[in-house]
Amino acid sequence: MSDFLLILRQGDSDVSRQEDHAALRDNFFRWTDGLRKAGKLVLVERLGTDWGKTVRQRTGAIVVDGPFTEGKEGIVGLFVIDVADIDEAITIAQTCPLVAIGGWVEVRKGVQADG
Repeated sequence: MSDFLLILRQGDSDVSRQEDHAALRDNFFRWTDGLRKAGKLVLVERLGTDWGKTVRQRTGAIVVDGPFTEGKEGIVGLFVIDVADIDEAITIAQTCPLVAIGGWVEVRKGVQADG
């Protein structure tokens, strides 16, 4: 088994109506619960949109308000799953509720850091 990261991006998704937002939230709860019950879920983090800072190195370290990205590029969540291989990770990513409404999921293999 290996850890894979599912990086959820907003894409063209639109849940501006309260009913749509509630339905998406419920779908995510069911999806996450299914991953947990299957023993696949290692970590889940939902990222807020109203806070954060960006640290960059230019002539010296600077900290600015952010992150500011295009809405469709913005990361809205991160899942770490423990699965057999990339194919299983992709199969799970395809069932993510965000995909059905215009978002997308980036699948990356986790690599253990030494040290």
